[in-house]
This record gives sequence, structure tokens and C-alpha cells, in this order.
Amino acid sequence: MSQPAQASQAQPQKASTFNKSEKTKDIRLTNIQAAKAVSDAIRTSLGPRGMDKMIQDAKGEVLITNDGATILKQMDLVHPTAKMLVEISHAQDVEAGDGTTSVVVFAGALLKSCEVLLEKGIHPTTISEGFQYALENALEALEELKKPVDLNNKQQLIECVQTALSSKVVSSNSAQLAPLAVDAVLRIIDPLKPNNVDLKDIKIVKKLGGTIDDTELVEGIVFSNQKASQTAGGPQKVENAKVALLQFCLSAPKTDVENSIAIKDYTEMDKILKEERKYIVDLVKKIVASGANVLLIQKSILRDAVNDLSLHFLAKKGIMVVKDIEREDVEFISKTLCLIPVAHIDQLTSDKLGTAGLIETVYLNDESKVLRITGVPAQSKALTILVRGSNQLVLDEADRSIHDALCVVRSLVKSKGLIPGGGAPEIHLSLKLTQKANTLTGARSMCVRAFADALEVIPYTLAENAGLNPINVVTELRNRHLKSQKFAGIGMKKNNIVDDITTQQVVQPILVTRSALSLATECVRMILKIDDLVISAR
Repeated sequence: MSQPAQASQAQPQKASTFNKSEKTKDIRLTNIQAAKAVSDAIRTSLGPRGMDKMIQDAKGEVLITNDGATILKQMDLVHPTAKMLVEISHAQDVEAGDGTTSVVVFAGALLKSCEVLLEKGIHPTTISEGFQYALENALEALEELKKPVDLNNKQQLIECVQTALSSKVVSSNSAQLAPLAVDAVLRIIDPLKPNNVDLKDIKIVKKLGGTIDDTELVEGIVFSNQKASQTAGGPQKVENAKVALLQFCLSAPKTDVENSIAIKDYTEMDKILKEERKYIVDLVKKIVASGANVLLIQKSILRDAVNDLSLHFLAKKGIMVVKDIEREDVEFISKTLCLIPVAHIDQLTSDKLGTAGLIETVYLNDESKVLRITGVPAQSKALTILVRGSNQLVLDEADRSIHDALCVVRSLVKSKGLIPGGGAPEIHLSLKLTQKANTLTGARSMCVRAFADALEVIPYTLAENAGLNPINVVTELRNRHLKSQKFAGIGMKKNNIVDDITTQQVVQPILVTRSALSLATECVRMILKIDDLVISAR
């Protein structure tokens, strides 16, 4: 009796272990499939010949872009693993600015390799360690392609930016936008921190109208929506400006929402008007005493920032008034004009004022107006890029493209290294890792080989999106690299393989590829370690 009893107890335990193992396998495969689906969705957007996506949100607003980070940010994803790919694309955007599509496509290829390895019975931890080993070797091999960058060689920097812009909607304007982005970043480099730049010092202002060719770089500030007040004949042009940034209102105080004032006769009304007039006159006297001749007034939600009476008195004193300054612009204005925002009239003194050579309302070529502040202090190192576009969709895409271009130059400042583009680095690394795998044994050899195969997805996709035969192109590219032509890549100008892709000015910062490889591998290793999905009640 004891033996059958033991057998009956062992059987449910075995079944329970089997069910748990199957559930873990299902969870892992579900995670991989969800992440692969996201990768496949944006794979067609990779490269100069990649397609754009039209995205319509719940409000009916339309967005056209092929920027990986932007597309993924707009996606309404439910699966938590799919959201991880959105996060690595955003991380790539923050770190390098370019390669946001490549990092997701490569992560998808690695996950596809994981499926094959898991089916062969290799443990997820072994795969994870093998991928980490492969990544370390890949980053070492990447240094072999590195060419040093001289930040004084502007042409070299421009070529790199043009490569990044080649896949954008505004690629036809890259000859103008690339030098503009390079000039902007080089001007704000701080000698005390030569290995990085703060892109917050460059403000991108969009103004509908004109064409992208009308985009310009301004050493100072441009306001596209805020105008100098013309009430009571206020000045529209001020030279040698002393600028005050006010965070209080130039209008009479008001009661709380719950309170009201009852007036019974005209004399009481006259008293209120006289008090209001006296209050505003006192404000204007203190402003004049400070020496300010231009007022920038922050937008207020409590009451009107200014009223007609205050504008009248300020116009009589020849003081320019610009109202409705956005809160998020305060820091940039303060840094550019070297001023200190003032929260109360009693704090307004001459040492809080900023300076500018000229503040004027400027008419653009399509008769639209902007307010331009130039002649800012040299130590401010802040610039504005005024972006023009014929419609809102083009304008928004130009804004994103210029941001990516600025990030590419920042990447060169940080890493000071260039590598070829056109799929050349991925094929080079793939061959190096394949050779490394041949020296290894067991599961690690298979993992390194799988990592090497996954790298080929980038040149494969570039060729596929260009309408070429991807298998033939990748095979030929691999043969060229085996003959020590390590700069051989896919030339999109003539849709052929070029022995040295750098001769066609197709180059990119080493930071872009280094960051993409690291982020994709890190994400895939994390997905592999997940063996269950728990829904929290909170």
C-alpha cells in the first residue's frame, strides 16, 4: 500500500512542476513576441529610404515622422515588455539623439535570436551572460573603426549631421540645416566643460509660414507669439535696452473669487478709480527709477498682467512692454540676458536688470512679425533657432530633425570619434564576433554567434528599405569585409556597395552605435530574466 501511495503523491508534484515550467516558458515567449511586434512596427522607418508614419491621436491631430522615439512615444502600448522598448528608444534619444530606430530594431533581432537559443534548451541566464560577453567584445572591436574628430574641422562635423538628416523628411534641406546645427553647438561650448554641451542653451522657436530654407540662427532671443504692446503708442524698437523680467502684475489688485464690492454712489466709484490710478502711478515711478526701459511680464492666471492704464503711463515714459512670457521661458531669458526675475516691485533694482543691444519687432519675408532681441551679453552663450515651415506638419518635423542634428554634434563633442555608416560597423562587428565564437565552446559560443547574426539586421533592413535584395547585399558586404575592406558600406546615392563609405560622407558618431548596442543588450537581458507576470492590485 505504501508504494502506490508514494507514487500518487509524486505524480501531482511532477505535474505541478511541469505546469510551472510551461507557464514560465509561455510568459517568456509572450514577452519576446510583444517586444518583437514593436520592433517590426518601426523597422520600415530605418535608413535614408525608410518610410514615414502618419499618426492620428484621439483629438484628431495628425503627426508625420520617421523618428523612432517620436513614433514609439505616440503608440498606445498595453504590454509592459513592449513599453521597455519605448524606454530604451527614449534613453537613446537622450544619450545620443540619433539611432532611436536602430536600437529598437537591433533589440528585436536579439530577441529573435533568443527564441532560437531557448528552443535549443539553453538556459536564459546562460544566454544573458553570453550576450554580455559578446557586447564587451563588440565595443572593443568598434574602436578599430574609430577616427578622431577635430572640432575645428567644421566640414567633418557637417558631414556627420547630414548623415543623420538623410533619413528625415527635411533631408533635401540638410545642406542648410547641418551647418546651422554645427554653428549653434560650437558657439555654446563652455571652455570649462569642453566634453559636453547643454542643449538647453539653444532654444528652437517655430513660426508658421515661409519655407525651411528661411530657418535662421539668431544670437539672442526670438519671440514668435509675444509682441511689443502698441497700446497708447508704445515703442516698437529700443536700443541699448535695460530689461526687467517681472513676475508680478501691473494692474490693480482684485478681491478673491468669493468676495465682491458693493458701490452705492459715484463718489465711492471715483475713490476706487483714484486709488487704482495712484497704485499704478507708484508702480510706474519705481520702474522708471530702476532704469528699465523694456519690461518682460510673465503670464498671470490670477488677473490681467497689465491694463490699459499701466500701458498708457509706460508708453508715455518710452518703456516697451512685452506681456504673456511663458513660465518655461523664464530660465532661458534670465540666462541669455543675464538678468534676475523680480517677484515684487520693491525688489526691482538696477542690479536685477539685463542688457541687450537692440530689441525690435521684425517683419519676416511673408509679412508675419516676430520680436527679436539681439546684442546680448557675450558670456550668456545662448542662441535661438527660428524654424520656418509651410504647414504645421512640416514645421513640427523640422523641429524634431534640428533637435536630432544638435544631439549628433553634442555626441561628437562628448566622444570625439567618428565611424562609417551604411551598415559598415555592424558587419565589421558581426565578423569579429563570429571569429571570436569559433574560439569558444559550448553554449557561450552559440550565444556569441547569435549576437553576431543579430547585428546583420541593420544592413539587411537598410538594403530592404532601399528596394535592394537584402540577402545579396549582406552577403556581398560580408565578403568585402572579409577582404579587409572594413569601411565598405551600402551607398544609398547609387544603391550599391561602396568600398569606402566615408568617401560619400556617410559617417556617424561612435557614441550613437556604442549607446545603441549597450541599451539594446541591457533591455534584452532584462526581458530574458523575467519568468512570471504578476498583476498588482494597487
